Amino acid sequence: MILNALYASLREKLNTASFWLECFILFIFTLSFAPLFTWYAQNTAHEVRLLHSFITLAIAVIILIHEETISLKNELKLNKHCKNCLLISLSLLAFYFITNYFFGAEVAILNPLEFIKLIFLTASFTFAIASLIFFAFGTAVSKITYSSTITLIIFLLFSVLMGFSDWPLRTLALSWSVQFFDLMGLSVNSYLLNDVYSSPALIIEYSGQRFNVASECNGFGIILNGLLIGSLLSVYSKQGFINTICNIAAALFIGFTLNVLRIVSIILIAPYSMNVYDLVHELIGTTYYWGAFILTWHLLYGSILKKKI
Repeated sequence: MILNALYASLREKLNTASFWLECFILFIFTLSFAPLFTWYAQNTAHEVRLLHSFITLAIAVIILIHEETISLKNELKLNKHCKNCLLISLSLLAFYFITNYFFGAEVAILNPLEFIKLIFLTASFTFAIASLIFFAFGTAVSKITYSSTITLIIFLLFSVLMGFSDWPLRTLALSWSVQFFDLMGLSVNSYLLNDVYSSPALIIEYSGQRFNVASECNGFGIILNGLLIGSLLSVYSKQGFINTICNIAAALFIGFTLNVLRIVSIILIAPYSMNVYDLVHELIGTTYYWGAFILTWHLLYGSILKKKI
C-alpha cells in the first residue's frame, strides 16, 4: 500500500535536519497564500454551482488516480518536480508584484490588467500546492498532478467570472430553448419582464404558465464541468493543441445543449407536476447534470485509452 510506504519513508526522514528545513520552507511559502485560499474557498462554498463543479472535478481526478498505478519515488524531499513548481510559483508571484507595483491596484475584476494579475496570483498559488504534492508523493505522480494543477487554475479563474457571465448565458439558454420548442412544433412566447418591484426576468410562457429562466438556469455549472473535464482529460492524455481545442469545444457544446434540454424538459413536465414542482425541478436538473458529466467523460476518455493501446 502506498500509504504504508509513505509512512515508512516518513519515519526514516524524521531524524534528518534537511527534511524539517524543507518542510518549514514549503509550509511558510504556502501559508503566504492563506488570504487567497480563504477568498476562493468562501466564494466556492457560497455558490452551490461552484461547489458542485469542484466536487465533480475531484471525482474525475480520483477516477484518474484509480486508473493509474501510483508508486513512490523521490518522496518527502525537494525533488525535481517540486523545485520546478516552486520556481514557477515564485516567478508568477514576482510577475504579480511587478505589475501591481507599476500599474497599481484596480477594483474591477473585468479590467484586463487586473484579470492578468489575478491569473498570475492564482497560478502561483496553485503551483505552490503542486509543489507540496510533489514533495509528499515524489516524482511518480507528475502526470496526474500537472493535469490537475492546470485544471484547478481554470476552475478558480472561471469561478470569479460566474457573476459576469450570468445574463449572456441566460439569454443564450432562452434563445436556444425557444428554438428547440419551434423544432418540436410547440408554441411558446419569450420576453423580458421588467417589474419595478423586482429585478428583470427572462420569461418563457408555455401552456398558459410563465417560467423564469433564472440565474440557476444559465447553465454555468454544467458548462464549467464540460470545460474542466475536457481540459483535464486533454492535458492528462497529452493531446495536441488542436485536439485539446476540439475536446473542450465538444465538452462545452454537450454542457450547453443538455442545459437547454433541461430547461425544455422542466417546462414540458411542469404542467403535470405543479404540486411537486420543486422536487421535479431538482430531479431533472440532477439527471442532466450528471448525464453531461458521464457523456463527456465517455466521449473524451476514449482518447486516453487509444494512447495506452
